[in-house]
Amino acid sequence: MRDPAPHVGPRLVYRAGPGILYRVAVGVLLAGLAVAFLGGASMSLLRPERPRVLLATLLVAAFLLLGTGVALLLRPAFIVTTEGITVRGYVRTRRMAWASIAHVEVDRSFFDRGATVVVLRDGRRVRCALTGSRFALHRGESMFDHGSDLLQPARPTRAAIDAHRRWLRGGR
Repeated sequence: MRDPAPHVGPRLVYRAGPGILYRVAVGVLLAGLAVAFLGGASMSLLRPERPRVLLATLLVAAFLLLGTGVALLLRPAFIVTTEGITVRGYVRTRRMAWASIAHVEVDRSFFDRGATVVVLRDGRRVRCALTGSRFALHRGESMFDHGSDLLQPARPTRAAIDAHRRWLRGGR
């Protein structure tokens, strides 16, 4: 039996994003809205006395705008790989290599309590709100991972800390 080819590139350690249940619910809702919007557009075009092209165009444009908004809502992610951390927001993506990261900690602020904060070597702090306690169910994880005071490192923070320690030990 042949050995499998060695893995090339970064290995995924952890990924936090919208949970599967959340994605399915959004997909079902979007499909229902698609039927309503596109049905309304086709009915406005098929009127025998006077088709309303402008109304049909507006309905299709509204559906496309809604679909773009939903795609942006499903975009945020917190990704830990063997090369570093990627924080993907609604419109911006921030990639940080392990060499530029000083340490990883838990956010203690009121609004993003429990979120993962990546402290860079130059002092900048990159916070990922998606990893906070408020978004635990959104990620498909337990809120109890954050502890009773919501300040304990939950899965995203623990994964980032463990991967960073492994990188510091040279286990890239």
